[in-house]
Amino acid sequence: MPELIDVQPGTPEWHDARRQGVTATDIPVILGISTYDSAYSLYYRKRGELPDAGDNDRFRLGRELEPYILDRWQEDAERTVVKGGLYRSDDRPWQMATLDAFTYDTDEPVEVKSWADADKHTWDESPPPSVRAQLLWQMDTMSVARGHVAVVFLPSGEFRSFTLECSCEVEADTNGTILCELHEDILMMRSAGFDFHMRIIDGQPPSLDGSVATLAAVRARLIPAPGVTAEIEPMLLSMLRNYRAEVKEIEAAARVLEAKIREIAGEATVLTIDGQTVARRVIVNAPVKAHTRHSDYIRITNQKGPGDDQ
Repeated sequence: MPELIDVQPGTPEWHDARRQGVTATDIPVILGISTYDSAYSLYYRKRGELPDAGDNDRFRLGRELEPYILDRWQEDAERTVVKGGLYRSDDRPWQMATLDAFTYDTDEPVEVKSWADADKHTWDESPPPSVRAQLLWQMDTMSVARGHVAVVFLPSGEFRSFTLECSCEVEADTNGTILCELHEDILMMRSAGFDFHMRIIDGQPPSLDGSVATLAAVRARLIPAPGVTAEIEPMLLSMLRNYRAEVKEIEAAARVLEAKIREIAGEATVLTIDGQTVARRVIVNAPVKAHTRHSDYIRITNQKGPGDDQ
């Protein structure tokens, strides 16, 4: 059994312990498949040069729903779970995972999620890539071949569950192993996680990227000091001006196209090309404290339609 690190979630000791390695929450960020964070931002948080992400209402709601979602999973799976904690791999001390729960008899991680109904389509066939990566990392940390995800969608309350299982085979003739797709991904993630861990030790930050999280991290790291000047390359400023102007033009062109599509669609909520669904009109009214936030947008499916680049 991997080592349980005896720290209470949310405490300074817990945050400090997690900074010493790469956790399941970190790996989607390192792989570049996180929608809310970046490797650059994570690097500076790990080094203590940026504050850890603070708590908020959405995070708290997720924690409050965990017991209910775990109860639903136990009922469906007819299995018993044990509350998890922060674990460290026996073989790779830098590899860590904070488990929501694991099965009583086999130590298989059970990852718990609450997710927006408006984004439910990302779970149609399997967990989204970021959740899949988290679960595979947990499985690898716990040295088990199977893991589970339980999710409840909001506000509908729909429950779903998924199981991921390695299916590597031993090749009798060569005494070698035929790796399954999951295990190949695990090995790739191990390499990426170790490289990132070594960057932190060696003081080599990742390259800047175009994510919102990276720009926010740079702003937070470099606080303006009145009266200080800095010389910059003219080409950088010229490129920034040009890109900003292009963004405004592209956004305006996109609004025109969306307006045309909406006029053609009329009251329709499903948009098709040659009978194939290519987009949907999504309307969401979400309560936000003392008011209701209205959202009406066109969500384009992942499938390419006629006229798209192949």
